[in-house]
Amino acid sequence: MGARTRIVVPCYNEAPRLDTARFDRYLGACDDVDLLLVNDGSTDATAAVLDELAGRWPGRVEALHLERNGGKAEAVRRGVVAAMSAGEAAHVGFWDADLATPLESIQVFVDVLDRLPRVDVVLGSRVQLLGRRIERKASRRRLGRLFAATASLVLDLPVRDTQCGAKLFRVGPRTRRLFAEPFLSRWIFDVELLARYLDEGGDGGGIYELPVDQWEDVGGSKVRPADFVRAIGEMAQIFRVYRQTTATRRALALLTAPFIRYTGVGAIGTLIHYLILITSVEWLGASAPIGAALGATGGAFVNYWLNYHFTFVSARRHRETLSRFLVVAALGIGLSWLLVRLATDALGIHYFVGQLAATLAVLVLGYLLNRSWTFRVDAGREGSP
Repeated sequence: MGARTRIVVPCYNEAPRLDTARFDRYLGACDDVDLLLVNDGSTDATAAVLDELAGRWPGRVEALHLERNGGKAEAVRRGVVAAMSAGEAAHVGFWDADLATPLESIQVFVDVLDRLPRVDVVLGSRVQLLGRRIERKASRRRLGRLFAATASLVLDLPVRDTQCGAKLFRVGPRTRRLFAEPFLSRWIFDVELLARYLDEGGDGGGIYELPVDQWEDVGGSKVRPADFVRAIGEMAQIFRVYRQTTATRRALALLTAPFIRYTGVGAIGTLIHYLILITSVEWLGASAPIGAALGATGGAFVNYWLNYHFTFVSARRHRETLSRFLVVAALGIGLSWLLVRLATDALGIHYFVGQLAATLAVLVLGYLLNRSWTFRVDAGREGSP
């Protein structure tokens, strides 16, 4: 592969929608860009589709097959490392497989790097301006603006769009280091890339946002509702690991602390807990200890889902974390039942007061056990608590 620009295309179960004809047309019209197609452990016919495309364009297209699905962040990272290591490409980037941004836009990205030597990173930006065709759902556009505002706060950088799947990098020591280590983030690694660039000594002048001429919201997105919750937790991680050194942002450092996140999740779980408790005791006539146990069970499942995706942003398998979380939850349920029974039967205290005391005890115990055992969060990933 000897082109001066290499583009990595991450693919996971893309066989039904990979438009190989568009790739063929582009490659036939452009001879200074080649492609590295990364099969991220797909379970469908993606591997065969990529191999067929590579076979039609020897020396221009290469297929890299990863042994298992590691997520887009790792697929892009490994692809970029391979692309930067092979030959003398001046530019390496990555492009979404759905071609929401047409491949024909690559040359515009290259022109920015050729024209501005100070720029290391070109970010595609889906800005709706006159003369451009940006077809994006209104709901996603509004969420995108909110996300970009949050990313700007975390990075201390006025970025408009971090998540457009079209980016190009000038190959050099600094940009090579951006991809040297696995990302903390699975879904918003684009933000982490910018945080790494700033931590490597780069500044806003080395990053260029390029409004793309065309972008189309292609169907078949693999993003789930849980991923939006997870993105918030990952954003907090990125801030604490990379960008919390600015003294003026101590309040944000406090808000993103793992225990504060855990407490917020606990408040939501506790609300569910109390609703079940009060309903059980006041409407269904259950005893206070039974109501407390039922409430703790319902709250525990809400807590697990939010803590997995938001508080600890776990990359571990559910079969490991869920079993451990249930053990911790069982201890919490037992402690809650014991304290409420002690309060109501032995001390004659109202069940609600007993439940408040139990909630505080379970909160502290649960955080310590879940952090050190269930999710085993490494201190380097979370920053200081």
